[in-house]
Amino acid sequence: MKKWIWIVSLLLATEVAVIGYFVYTKQHVIKTEQTSQTIKQPKKSAKTNQTSTVETTNNTTKNEHKIDTAKWKKSEAEIAFPILMYHSLMSTNDGNTLKVPPAEFKEHMQWLKDNGYYTLTTEEAYIVLTENKAPADKIVWVTLDDGYLNNFTDGFPVLKELSQNATINYITSKMGSSNYFNVDQMKEMKNSDLIDIESHTVSHLDLNTLSEEQIRTELTDSKNYLNKELDQETMMLCYPAGRYDERVQKIAAETGYKLALTTEPGLARKSDGMYALKRVRINPGLSGEAFGAVLNASQ
Repeated sequence: MKKWIWIVSLLLATEVAVIGYFVYTKQHVIKTEQTSQTIKQPKKSAKTNQTSTVETTNNTTKNEHKIDTAKWKKSEAEIAFPILMYHSLMSTNDGNTLKVPPAEFKEHMQWLKDNGYYTLTTEEAYIVLTENKAPADKIVWVTLDDGYLNNFTDGFPVLKELSQNATINYITSKMGSSNYFNVDQMKEMKNSDLIDIESHTVSHLDLNTLSEEQIRTELTDSKNYLNKELDQETMMLCYPAGRYDERVQKIAAETGYKLALTTEPGLARKSDGMYALKRVRINPGLSGEAFGAVLNASQ
């Protein structure tokens, strides 16, 4: 008899324990779900607000001109102006005409300042071309191709000292290479409001030899990288070695570029096409005066 009582007591105790376990589990699950809902809701709200803020900022920054052009002069004749083309800034005796000594680059920038030239930003150049009005009688657009480290170490200090604007066309696959400036240096220049960073494609390949899919990848991936790193809407493409054809121009427009630079000699003007803008190549060996003579002769 005692044995049966003991067994019944054990069964009752087990049942109570099981019921208690399920009650506790249910309450714990409910509490967890409530807590989870309480946590998730603010996160969702915060994420929504953050996205909205970013979109608003991007819409303002990327899609609207913040440049005050009220005092710019409208021209009856088509405006044409020089786009200067530099590459590496270094002294060399190897005969490479793409390398201009830093001292000469400084002389050139000083000459522009002393002679009353206004150095354009990328967006200002776009406005000049599309709206045919200019911020000054003498305008010039300074560009440097590839993104060499010496653009940062030697060129950037000169531009800061003289308060001159310039655009560097960067090959994005070079990020991390020793001879090219890195992302922190790129951001420092961008944040100075003197330097624009635009696209020179991903790999600096001859675009004429690529399939349309490859061209699109070179243009899109470079643009997306710069957009992300610099929080900008990259608007200009510089053709590698100046090589392009109608396919390249078409894809450049389709992928969101607003203008593109060639290596063809001459002044930039809208009538040549916004995706076929000419430039003035600056070779080494030019003093300030000689540089001025080249600039004047180009006009």
